[in-house]
Amino acid sequence: LWMKFNPKFWNQGYATETITRLLQSCFEEHQLHRVEAGCAVENHASKKVLEKCGFIVEGIQRKNLPLKTGWSDNYEFGILVEEWNK
Repeated sequence: LWMKFNPKFWNQGYATETITRLLQSCFEEHQLHRVEAGCAVENHASKKVLEKCGFIVEGIQRKNLPLKTGWSDNYEFGILVEEWNK
């Protein structure tokens, strides 16, 4: 799962709504067992959104995310169907 929003649409709930609907489709329509996501460790807003949607931090990959400012560490998230159904 990866997405990018124009900054003028930040902090309006669009990311949370989009991820929730994607997860609903993944688990209810496509019968997936697991969905993974990630974000730069510096991106506190994205981390908060993913956790709000039920994702759990499973680890950090070191310097695997190329940003304009250089290589960044990346949070690795996962959510299982049984966690979605809670």
